[in-house]
Amino acid sequence: MSPEPRDRTKIVIDTDSGVDDAVAIVLAAGAPEVDLLAITTVAGNAPVGECTRNCLLLTELLRPDDPPIVAEGAAAPLAKELLTAPEVHGPDGLGGELGSLPPPILAASPATADEVMIEVARRYPGEVVLVATGPLTNVAAALRADPDAVALYRRVVVMGGAFYVPGNTGPVAEFNFYVDPEAADRVMNAGLPLTLVPLDATTRSPLMHADLSARPRHRPPLPRPERDLAAILARALDYYMRRELEESGLHGGYMHDPLAVAAAFAPEILTVSTSAVRVTASGEDRGRSALASPTGGLPAEVAFDLDEEAFRTILEERVLAPTFGA
Repeated sequence: MSPEPRDRTKIVIDTDSGVDDAVAIVLAAGAPEVDLLAITTVAGNAPVGECTRNCLLLTELLRPDDPPIVAEGAAAPLAKELLTAPEVHGPDGLGGELGSLPPPILAASPATADEVMIEVARRYPGEVVLVATGPLTNVAAALRADPDAVALYRRVVVMGGAFYVPGNTGPVAEFNFYVDPEAADRVMNAGLPLTLVPLDATTRSPLMHADLSARPRHRPPLPRPERDLAAILARALDYYMRRELEESGLHGGYMHDPLAVAAAFAPEILTVSTSAVRVTASGEDRGRSALASPTGGLPAEVAFDLDEEAFRTILEERVLAPTFGA
């Protein structure tokens, strides 16, 4: 039985819409436990315009009759030059899929990402979970503009950081924190009710190529019909998984951002410890996250482990089976 509307978790996703971000959006749009209010975009995996286009296309395919707000945000980090990840997510953030697709019909909101974050928080005080799956530039901008509004979020779930595992952007840094370490440190120390989902947790339960290869709507890779979500997502995941195979030998892909979305409505799947977190802004350790003693405000919940079976069940029931077939 699906949850009643009043029981559904209201969510805003702030994303740099790479491939695993796309899976996270599919999860949020399809989970009966979630009321996806808005998607805001930030430069990271791809330039912000590409990220916005990805999100508009996905919302058209997923919720054509009731799309969430899509609002574009920061085109560059607070203080650094933008680093994107075309080798991981393709030049457009979606494995090159958008190059052959028409532009979306929907238009982005005239409001900016930080304005939408603030407006939603004030409209539903204490009810909304903000899930940030990209660099934290937009969240830092919202904190600068209206910290009291951002504090009205019920919880802020951030995919970022690496503590006891290697980084994925250099030896010590996770990509989101590396791209905008100033924003990351600002958000980590803003006293928000924060859950941090680092690589320590997200690398424990990858989606394997074998999980997809036998499904009727994934193999062989589908052609590129203009409005076929399964084809678009299948080819994007193929791109993402080929890169991981070349890089690490894993025949699969890490579902970093879907885990953050899952934690927003099913927090019990995470095993967390409570600590303050600091992020190094420059030098050889740029983007490095470290546990620290609290200096004020609320310490973060940091996820170091997860219930892998529960997470796989969430992906299977809300993303894989509906999209690609059982």
